[in-house]
Amino acid sequence: MSSAQRQLTVVVSGQSYLLSGENVIEVLRRPRVTRVPHGPPALLGVSNLRGAVLPIVSLAGLMGSEPGSEERVVVLNHAGAVGLLVDAVLRLDLGDKGSANQQIDIVGLLEAGFKRQATRTVGGRVPGTALPAQAKMEIAQRVLLSFLVGEQTFALPLDAVIEVLRLPELSRVAGADVAVLGMANVRDRALPIISLAGLLGFAAQGNDIGDSRVLVVDHAGAQIGLVADAIEAILRLDETAIDTVPPILQRGSGQAELDAIGRPSGGRPLVSILSVPRLFANAAVEATVAATGNEAASMLEQDITQMQEQFVVFDLGEERYGLPIAAVQEVLRLPENVTRLPNGPRFVSGIINLRGRPVPVIDQRQRFDAPSAPASIQPRVIIVTVGELQAGFVVDAVSEILSVATDRLAVTPSLSSERSAVFNRVANVGADGRLILLIDPEELLSRAEQDVIAEIAARQDPVGTA
Repeated sequence: MSSAQRQLTVVVSGQSYLLSGENVIEVLRRPRVTRVPHGPPALLGVSNLRGAVLPIVSLAGLMGSEPGSEERVVVLNHAGAVGLLVDAVLRLDLGDKGSANQQIDIVGLLEAGFKRQATRTVGGRVPGTALPAQAKMEIAQRVLLSFLVGEQTFALPLDAVIEVLRLPELSRVAGADVAVLGMANVRDRALPIISLAGLLGFAAQGNDIGDSRVLVVDHAGAQIGLVADAIEAILRLDETAIDTVPPILQRGSGQAELDAIGRPSGGRPLVSILSVPRLFANAAVEATVAATGNEAASMLEQDITQMQEQFVVFDLGEERYGLPIAAVQEVLRLPENVTRLPNGPRFVSGIINLRGRPVPVIDQRQRFDAPSAPASIQPRVIIVTVGELQAGFVVDAVSEILSVATDRLAVTPSLSSERSAVFNRVANVGADGRLILLIDPEELLSRAEQDVIAEIAARQDPVGTA
C-alpha cells in the first residue's frame, strides 16, 4: 500500500510550497475580514464561514515573509477551522514522487505563532451582568436614547428601544400616509419604517436619508422602525432635571407626541422626550401599521422564544465593536475641555467631571492601535463600568444598538494573544457575513491599567465639565 499523502501546492509571497492536504476542508476566495486588535501579527482577523467564525491567518506572516496578493483562503482543521491566506492554490495531488517545492510544517508554524487560550463558552456569564453593584443613587434617574430629527434633539426611554439599525432597503407602501416610508425585510421580518420627521410635523425628509438610523420600538405587539437623522447619546438624567411639558406647548399640532422636557447638565440643549404610544396617535399611520400587525406580531412571538442580548455598537475607523448594554452607563459627546494629566499614561486623554465624579477618559484608538481619526469625526465617550471603576472610552461614533439572538453569538477563535482577550465573543449580524467583535467589559482594562486609573481617579478633585 502506498504511503503517499495528498499535497496542496500553494503560492506564498510569489513562491510555491507544499501543504499536507489531509486536513484541508475547502478553498475559498478571500472573504471580508474583521480585524482583531492586539492579535498576533499573522492573525488578520475573523470572517464568517456560513455562520461560523473563521480565524484568518496570513501564511506569509507565519513564515516571516512579505505578503503577496493573498487572494485565496485554505480552510483546514487545526483544533477547529482555520483559514490560511495564500496568493494562489495551484493543485491538489499525491506527493509520492517528490517535489522541488518546499514542504510547510503548518502545525509547527501555527503552534509557534499563536498561544492558545482556554475555550470559553457562550452559555457562561453574560458580560456586564455580574459587575459589582454601584452605590445606590439618592435621586432616581431616567435613561434615555437621544437622537436628532430636523436638527432638534429628541429622546425615547432606552428600555422602549429594542435596537437601532442602519436604514435598510425599503419597499414603498401604496396609498400610505406620508410619514410611512415603506417596509423593510429585517432578518426575515417585515418591519414598517416610519419617518419621525413626518410624525413630528417637520419638513419631508425626501430621498436623502441614506445615513439615517432606524429605532426599532414595540407598539401594540408589533415592531416598528422609526427613522431619525442620527443617534446623539445615551443620557442619564435625574428626575429633578425632567420637567412636564409647559401648557403653552400643549396647544396646536404635535401636542400628543411630547411627554416631557429634559435638561442635561453642562449647558447642553434641552431634550424633548417622546412617548411611543403617543407617537402613533396619527390615525393614518395607525392604519398602515395595523395592516402589517399580524405578520409582525407573529414574527415577534418567534423572536421572543429565543434569548436575546443587547449591545451598543461603536465605530473605530473601518471596524465596529460591541459592548453589552448592561455595562454602558451612558454615551456623551467628547467635551471640549478635558483636563489633561501631566505624565499620565499615553492612552489616558484626561479627566472629565460626570455629575461631580471624576472619570478618566481613554483614547480607544490608541488602545486598539487604530489609525488617527479624521478631523471631521465628532468623537463620543462611552461611560462603562469595569469592576468597581468607571471609565470613559473615546470612540468615533455609536452607530447601532443591536438585539442579537444567542444562536447568532459565538466564542472568539482561540488563535489570539493575551492582549486581545478583551474580545470574548463574536456576533454574526448580517446576511452579508458581517461580524462584530464583542468586548468583555471586565477584560477591557488589564490589571495594571486598572490600578493606574484607580490611582488617578483617587487623587483628582472634580474638574472640567461633562
